[in-house]
Amino acid sequence: MPNDTQKIRVAVITTGCAVNQAYSEILMGLLTTAGYELVKNPAEADLIIINACAIKKPTEDRMLALIKRFSERKKKIIASGCLAELVPDRIKKIAPNASIIGAYNLMRIPEIIPRVLRGEIIELLERQDFEPLLHPRILLKKYIGVVPIARGCVGHCTYCVDKRIWGELKSYPKEKILQEIRRLLSRGVKEIRLSGQDTGPYGWDLGYTHVDLLRDAVEIPGDFRIRIGMMSPDTAIKIIDDLLDLMKHTDKIYKYLHIPVQSGSNRVLRRMNRKYTVEDFIDLIKKIRKELGFDTTIATDIITGFPGETEEDHKASIELLEEVKPDIVNLSRYGDRPGVPSSKLYPKIHSRILKRRSRELTETIRRISFERNREYIGKVYDVLLLEKDGNSLRGRLYNYKLVITRGNDNALGKWVKLRIAGATWKTLHAAPLEFVPAKN
Repeated sequence: MPNDTQKIRVAVITTGCAVNQAYSEILMGLLTTAGYELVKNPAEADLIIINACAIKKPTEDRMLALIKRFSERKKKIIASGCLAELVPDRIKKIAPNASIIGAYNLMRIPEIIPRVLRGEIIELLERQDFEPLLHPRILLKKYIGVVPIARGCVGHCTYCVDKRIWGELKSYPKEKILQEIRRLLSRGVKEIRLSGQDTGPYGWDLGYTHVDLLRDAVEIPGDFRIRIGMMSPDTAIKIIDDLLDLMKHTDKIYKYLHIPVQSGSNRVLRRMNRKYTVEDFIDLIKKIRKELGFDTTIATDIITGFPGETEEDHKASIELLEEVKPDIVNLSRYGDRPGVPSSKLYPKIHSRILKRRSRELTETIRRISFERNREYIGKVYDVLLLEKDGNSLRGRLYNYKLVITRGNDNALGKWVKLRIAGATWKTLHAAPLEFVPAKN
């Protein structure tokens, strides 16, 4: 352990969703406030904190392998986040010297560190209430601020481990969220990402709706954009009319909606315990495009290989994609997760079949996404530049389409006019930045 004249060096490693990224930003802010020194290289750290996701089996295995490697090197480790909540016994087996701090206790880590450095092995998994708002925070991305608006959900999907971790819907107070948005904007943030396990039912437990929050948010002064987080189709349906009416009358919300369908088969959706039909989803997307325009970016999710999925079910998912033509599809191969009902559903899909179905879906997804993206080639747009990636700058159109270009770092955080010169299924590409700023 460092002597009293040295700062304790801590490395924070993060995987997972936008909410988990926000939790790590808050944790790093609390660590800095408490006097710890943050380092990027784990080899230089006196303590390594791994705030890890466990939604998918490959991510879990990768994070466990990392914990094991650090443990074998005799590093002081705190395993936290969803991984700690879900598989504490697996962590203890591979890293008996690791402390395990669950996601509900993440903000207590700074006060626990001295005990860990003294050699204590701490396990803290009790559930306690918390609000991840208005805390000290170190932004991982200067111009992007993730704001958790709720945890938990109103669904009971048979495959989802999130429900086991986060439970029923718990919305955070609207005024605190608005205060957090103002605070981030005062620091120069240009993109606000409202996030949660399902943002659709936000506020139902508090007597208002997500649209009520958005109405207040767009009234905040400043030149910024809001990205609405994922909404399940059944919860989106309940607010969609009010939401579309608002989105038509403001330019502060990206014309982008992430609505995960998960399967094109009603039979599979029933086995998943999803509370909508394929027809409900199709009608929802048609309404969105009718009201906002066909250029609205639609993102969705597909799980392939759910237990009992037949060839007809698989083909139904491909047919749904062909009909709806989403811009973005997050494709996952099904894998059992600990303690979820679908782990007891049979028959399981053979890995050879799963790989083939995944390949066929991937080919469909990439073709449709490319067809959607190539429509932008040759046109000039205002692009909000937000990130640097190597020698490239990354920005967003009004509908959240990702644009990659080259240019000087001083263009970050600004709107510029760019001509789209090319496209892939994932991104739009613009010529090197030569245009004057589009806005002040």
